[in-house]
Amino acid sequence: MQTGGEVGSATVHLSLQGKGGVGKSLVASLLAQYFKHRKGVPVRCIDADPVNQTLAQYKELDAERLNLLAGRVG
Repeated sequence: MQTGGEVGSATVHLSLQGKGGVGKSLVASLLAQYFKHRKGVPVRCIDADPVNQTLAQYKELDAERLNLLAGRVG
């Protein structure tokens, strides 16, 4: 990421687990809301779950779907 000619850095937070129903989407949505509203940090949410697009259903987060099998966002 470049801003004003300077090279910046980005932090990536991942919520991963193979088992379903352990709260990955809940934790990811809480982290995104915290960074967005409390810290004022711009966030980009990407839902890569091939079965349940739970995170993508949270309209406030404007989450994008990532189809890993097709290799593209959208």
